[in-house]
Amino acid sequence: MDQSDRAASDSGRVQWRNVASRQLQQDIRDEILRVIHSGAYGPGEKLPSELQFSESLGVSRVSVREALRWFEAINLIETRRGRGSFVKQGPGEQYRSPFSDWIELHRTEVVALMKIRGALDELAAAEATVIDDPKVVEAISAAQENFRSTCDGGIAALEAIIEADVEFHLTIARMSGSDILADLLEDLNSQLKPSRNVIFSYTGRAEQSSREHDLIVAAIASGDVMRARAAVATHVASSRGALDASK
Repeated sequence: MDQSDRAASDSGRVQWRNVASRQLQQDIRDEILRVIHSGAYGPGEKLPSELQFSESLGVSRVSVREALRWFEAINLIETRRGRGSFVKQGPGEQYRSPFSDWIELHRTEVVALMKIRGALDELAAAEATVIDDPKVVEAISAAQENFRSTCDGGIAALEAIIEADVEFHLTIARMSGSDILADLLEDLNSQLKPSRNVIFSYTGRAEQSSREHDLIVAAIASGDVMRARAAVATHVASSRGALDASK
């Protein structure tokens, strides 16, 4: 089997999403991490070659090499000379260590971004609360129901849980009626993705977040702006507490 055949065979193993048209380096990392989170490559298992990655993702081998070096730097994979790259950690609790290392290096920046995100999340909830339209609560409730059902998948669904959590918060931002606010929060959530990997790696954290989401939905549905702000503030503080536990 030549390299092209091996690449084609590996491409059929998982469903890759082409990232050529998006923010390149970060999205290459996100896509590789998504597949590792899915359990397609377990601890100790060899990852595709740079060529296979580049063909599956539609990017250059140089870009793939830079992404793999980043994963190696945070101790998620190891490169064995002449043999390729191998997964060092599995999904779930085992992800906490490499991402905690990354968080520790960028803790000041992450904490600052979380404070900004918290303030904007509160504003978004407040703005959504005063909009007199049942579709607002319906959309936010649907996003929360999706998050709750995703949590039922357990720790193996870590990547899906993170995506559903982001979608819940972005739905509130979109329902606020402010495109600028929604865009700002979308950018912040993208930058804070490593922190979510740490937070949701803790057993029971997803369920705790789901309960806190329920309180946010109920507060927005009540039409009480102060209650909505308080529910969001409590949720953000709880998330920061989980992040602090990674020290």
